[in-house]
Amino acid sequence: MGLLEQCRRDHHAWINGDMSGYPLARGSTIMGAFGGSATDETASRFNRSPFQSLWESGTGEIELVSGGTSGDLAWLVMIERASVRFAGYDEPRRWELRVTELFRREGSEWVRFHRHADPLVDFHPLGELLGLLEASPSS
Repeated sequence: MGLLEQCRRDHHAWINGDMSGYPLARGSTIMGAFGGSATDETASRFNRSPFQSLWESGTGEIELVSGGTSGDLAWLVMIERASVRFAGYDEPRRWELRVTELFRREGSEWVRFHRHADPLVDFHPLGELLGLLEASPSS
């Protein structure tokens, strides 16, 4: 299976409440859409987190923006677009993310070792953006 197809499969599972497609391998990092970050040392806590119960059902697609390989390194830059029904909400909500994923070759397999995803928000003027940052405690 190609990396883009794997990402599409993992995205579909994730928005339907199954996070198993995003284990963190040795030396991995994840910077998720809720902020903060996790490393392979904190992965088990992340995978047992309350986030798992937030997603109830969803439909979506992935748009490939860019990608490539160089030796034993591969990368994908994507936009994940979804409509998701979250726990506690009656109607599906927009869930769109800007995503960069890095993979390394281990033997004959490609292993995801970094994922950075943040909300694909509408454009904000500088003053509004600074206000958002000031309202958010840094981690």
